[in-house]
Amino acid sequence: MILIDTTPLVALCDARDSRHRVALRDLNALAPARLVVCEAVLMEACFLLPRGAQRRRLRAALDQLHVAAVSRADDHSFWLDVLDWLAKYADHEPDWADGCLAVLSGRDASLKVWTYDREFRTTWRRPDGTAIPMAVSGR
Repeated sequence: MILIDTTPLVALCDARDSRHRVALRDLNALAPARLVVCEAVLMEACFLLPRGAQRRRLRAALDQLHVAAVSRADDHSFWLDVLDWLAKYADHEPDWADGCLAVLSGRDASLKVWTYDREFRTTWRRPDGTAIPMAVSGR
């Protein structure tokens, strides 16, 4: 399964985004995989895509690509794990969505993260200290 971060999701929905073509190319390469997204990423995407037309493209992308919501067993425990992760990496100023992706990756070994954020490759790790598996190579 591929856990989508905000950067590729926004790039797919905004043709003016500098990563739009890269995101389309990566999407074609990832097409056979099951795509999932967490609520925090959707919140960030809506913030970065504030206009109605952009949000309609976001909705269409989620529908046409059959993007599923990633499941979590226990919200309370999840929140605490994300807050602990954020505290660990506070010097790098990650946001809530970054923490969610790292913690979700640590909870489900089958998840690979599709992101263009360099920190996922260079700095941030799963809560157990292992590398976060990437869905696409670094750029």
